[in-house]
Amino acid sequence: MDENKIESVLLALQSFQDGYTARDVSRLDEFMQLFVQSDEIEMIGIGASKRGGPEWFQGMAAIREIIEGDWTYWGDVRLNLKDAKITVLGSAAWLSTDGMLISNQEYDKALPFYINTMRELLEKEELSLDARVAEATQFGVNRLRDRIYGIGHPWPFTFTAVLIFVQEAWRFHTIHWSFPAS
Repeated sequence: MDENKIESVLLALQSFQDGYTARDVSRLDEFMQLFVQSDEIEMIGIGASKRGGPEWFQGMAAIREIIEGDWTYWGDVRLNLKDAKITVLGSAAWLSTDGMLISNQEYDKALPFYINTMRELLEKEELSLDARVAEATQFGVNRLRDRIYGIGHPWPFTFTAVLIFVQEAWRFHTIHWSFPAS
């Protein structure tokens, strides 16, 4: 395995972490250069269960929008760069690592967003009435649980990604975040 390639992928992962640490929305377009410039890219969020469904984002615009939301409303992301397992084969690389999402004061700013999400879940006509109530309730209870644990609580997650070497740099193609089942 070419250690230089692995180090280069690790540098891309560090740049990703740096963006999530700084959370500077004014630099989001610059951050988006870490991604393959294609509408084929994907970011699969913690609540995803079906392509095209909630938390399954495809394309530059959708991923930019969710990252802006993460930087505005989500907690502090801390990827475990030291223990990241990186594999490189030609112009493709994949990695896995764990991390922590640390609750911060942004939660209060997110309350209107959470209430709107619950409203959208209640209005999903393709679901039965029972399913609508169940989805909105589960979402709300999870947000309430977050609030009860409070600021500073660490939520463990798993992070996996596929990167492609294009334009002389490793760029993210697919990212998947997941929390342990609760």
